[in-house]
This record gives sequence, structure tokens and C-alpha cells, in this order.
Amino acid sequence: MGTDRRPRRILLVGTFLVFFLPILAAWLLNVFAPDWRPFGTLNHGTLVQPVRQLSAARLEHVDGSPLDSGYLAGRWTIVHLLDGDCRQSCMDALTRSHQVQQALGDDMQRIQLLLVFQPAVAVSTATLPPAVTLATADGDWLAELSLAPAPAGHNLRIYLVDPQGYLMMRYDQDVDQRGLLADLERLLKISKIG
Repeated sequence: MGTDRRPRRILLVGTFLVFFLPILAAWLLNVFAPDWRPFGTLNHGTLVQPVRQLSAARLEHVDGSPLDSGYLAGRWTIVHLLDGDCRQSCMDALTRSHQVQQALGDDMQRIQLLLVFQPAVAVSTATLPPAVTLATADGDWLAELSLAPAPAGHNLRIYLVDPQGYLMMRYDQDVDQRGLLADLERLLKISKIG
């Protein structure tokens, strides 16, 4: 009879360890390494933290008419924030974003492209992809969005805004199309809004 208890006790201890060791490991990581993140994250952009909501209320079309205050609601928006003239690298980034939108197929209507710049900047609309909405913004609005300075030699920052107007991710001007496309495909697959 003594031999029957030992395997049961081992099984009970083993079951206890299987269920409670991950909880203990998570607690220890949270206490002693709160900034640790697992390797191999799936996203290609940088998550925007802290989370903040963006408003289109102070944006204007190039002709001076106000942009619809609900423009950033209901669809995913790739916002291109321009600081200075839209040089070739800026045009290339807009073209890549447009190609990503086209590559989404049936989901392409769930994405919109927005180029935001200061009123003094001249942007040639002749070479822009047709799906890009142009908007001007005052310095205060731009300051709210400028979470991080553009890298040296770059004058464009790219952000992804969710259908509720929250900034989600930030991308470099030279973002790889495949990475942006992979992020959007994943988000559109799991999102029930937009």
C-alpha cells in the first residue's frame, strides 16, 4: 500500500508545478524585470506609449476648408507627418504606403492615407498617389503628434492610427512595405472595427 501513495504524490506535485510555476515566473519577471519584453515581437512598427488619442478637428484641407472632425474615426489611418518639403524620399514613402493599401485587396477600403504638413510647405499634388488626403495643421497639432524627432536626414514620420483615433504605431520613413503590410493584415484580421 505504501508504494501506491508515492506515484500519486509525485503526480500531485507534478500537476501543481505545471500549473503554478508559470504564474510564479510571470510574477518574478514583473517584480524584478518590469521592462523585459519577450524576443521576437511580431510587430514591425514601434508601439506608441503612452497611448493617446488624435483629433482631426484642427486639420484643414489645402484650400483652407476644415477636414471632417471625424476623419480619423471608423477607418485605420496611415498618417504621414511631414516636417519640411516633400522630397523624393517623402514621395517614395507615400507610394509605398499606397501600394500596401492596394495589396490588402478587399480590406483596402478599411485603410486611408493622410499627409499632414504645415501651411507654409508646398506639396506637389501631381505626383502624389490618388488615395492620399492632404491636410495642413498648426504647430500645436504637430507638436502633439511629434512624439519623437525624425532621424537625421529624414523629414517624414509615419504613424498608424486605429479606427477610434488612437495612435498605435510609429514607423521610420524607410519602412519596409512587407513589414507594414504584415502589421496591417494582422490588425485587420483581429479587429472588428474599421
